[in-house]
Amino acid sequence: MNRRLIFLFLGAVGVVSCGDDAEPSSRPVTVASQTMDDVPFRFVDVAKEMGYTLRNRTGREGQKNFILEAMAPGIAVGDFNDDGWMDMFCPNGNNVVRYDKTTGAVTFLPETDSPRDALYLNDQGKAWRESGAKAGVNDTLWSFGALAGDIDNDGDTDLFVCNWGPNRLYLNDGAAKFRDVAMETGAAGRPQDWSTGACLVDYDGDGDLDIYVAQYADVFNMLARPDITTLSEDGSVDGRNCVWRKLRVYCGPLGLKPLNDVLLQNQLVESGKLSFRDVSAKAGIVFQLSERSGTEASEGPFYGFQPVAFDINLDGHQDIFVANDSHRNTCWINRGDGTFEDQADLLGLAVGLNDFAAQASMGVAVGDVNQDGLQDLVVTEFSHQEFNLLVAEKLPHGGVTYAEKSATTGMRAMTYLALGWGVQLFDPDLDGDLDVYFACGHVFPEVDQFRGQDTSYRQYDLLILNRDAQSMQFRSLRGDAGPAFDTRQCSRASVVIDFDNDGDPDLATTVLNDTPNLMRCDALGAAKARHWITVRLRGDPSSKVPLDAAGSVITVAAGKLTQSRVYLIGSSFQSSEDPRIHFGLGANTKIDSIEVLWTNGEKTIVKDVAINKHKTIKYR
Repeated sequence: MNRRLIFLFLGAVGVVSCGDDAEPSSRPVTVASQTMDDVPFRFVDVAKEMGYTLRNRTGREGQKNFILEAMAPGIAVGDFNDDGWMDMFCPNGNNVVRYDKTTGAVTFLPETDSPRDALYLNDQGKAWRESGAKAGVNDTLWSFGALAGDIDNDGDTDLFVCNWGPNRLYLNDGAAKFRDVAMETGAAGRPQDWSTGACLVDYDGDGDLDIYVAQYADVFNMLARPDITTLSEDGSVDGRNCVWRKLRVYCGPLGLKPLNDVLLQNQLVESGKLSFRDVSAKAGIVFQLSERSGTEASEGPFYGFQPVAFDINLDGHQDIFVANDSHRNTCWINRGDGTFEDQADLLGLAVGLNDFAAQASMGVAVGDVNQDGLQDLVVTEFSHQEFNLLVAEKLPHGGVTYAEKSATTGMRAMTYLALGWGVQLFDPDLDGDLDVYFACGHVFPEVDQFRGQDTSYRQYDLLILNRDAQSMQFRSLRGDAGPAFDTRQCSRASVVIDFDNDGDPDLATTVLNDTPNLMRCDALGAAKARHWITVRLRGDPSSKVPLDAAGSVITVAAGKLTQSRVYLIGSSFQSSEDPRIHFGLGANTKIDSIEVLWTNGEKTIVKDVAINKHKTIKYR
């Protein structure tokens, strides 16, 4: 959330207060939209008709008493029953009914009325079968992020779920039946912590996937503080003890006690048995709490939202970028000896480069936006901040730095009034360059009481078309992307999923206190004549490449078009996306080559590949 707009504490509270965001140096300009004739696709919401109907329940609708209640959970995409069709695991929220300040006990909604996590199995692109209870994953904990990946290297897709409370690690038996092994393997974390987003990364290069868990704030500390939380005689709670634009709103994050992120090292290769060791301190990602922690001057810990893992500085090791809320972002550069160094400032990734101030970073997408072979970042922010387009530039002596291009490309003007969460770099028009989708929605229902603020609680999602990759010429489609973009809502998480296996990327979202969206991409006009390929990677643990080879880079060459993508497990906002990496090919009818740079530094090159296929490339 916004470090300047949101948390103006009452004078008696004794927590940092600060003024409203300053106006930008120039007002946002109006960007002409495309007409539907110029847009060769449309998105249609088919969630209800196909049975994707899980209602997210996170606190009460219309009033947000706690900062937890502003954040809907993520989505994890994977083929859980190995039938060739992508499924979705969808966490759910909860509600604090009472808090006992004497015992510290929290009462949630009763079991019979509690929101539950759900598993949607894909019936060949025609319908969804909710199978959470049968699969053993219909938990009632207050959930946030979720990952789908082969954590035990046995060939099927497992689940890791971030909770307020103990995290879950569900191992798949290969037929979408799961068993929670988090406690016995050491993956559960501390039962009082609030974990938000996560990513899978083989940071030590041993051939199994480790888990990086972003964490936010100490909720029990917040509940116990009378300056933040008011308790009624019956124990019901109200955390709206702060002031924003003269209205009473919930408090945080600034002023809350932040939590350190956690790095869990997978011991599967070393011991032959799946278990995890918390190596956070040893790896150097732990900050000591101080009187500055939780303030604008914080030097850590931070309020973590979404980590992404890939070789950021091109030295052959897997690094981790973390989008942090209201504080500087962190970029953990892997030294190759089991330790990390935060180089976010050095790389240009720590703060907004428009005013060199920390922003409220939420979601992260990674992709080669300008087709120079380097992976760029797009980061969502609070309203009246700029969403970041951070373009990688190679340095003469090796490595990279990042340049902010949101203002010069027009992306800042297109997103300035929105509050963004999930974000995708994807190619719905199949022309070979990356377009941008933003899931949007405000955190305060009270924002609608302010006329002339140019923003609202429910917002339109945004779709920005990349008209020329090299020069990064963007155009906002506004309402011309189809009927799925015609509704204002409080969107949160979003993922790319080709649920109907037709080769164009569809979108699934979660919506705060509402039913979700499933936006089917339908090709129109020129896109009907364009081609595509998706690539699924399968590594080799004996060669020190995890079976789910997260962090590997795929480069597709077709005619004059060369595209590069990195395989991520953990991105957007508290989510993990379709593991088949999608490439639009434009009019090219042949793929000259596909090169895979595996995480162990080896390469596989496949030539003369057929188009319009879902292709799997194995290490051996």
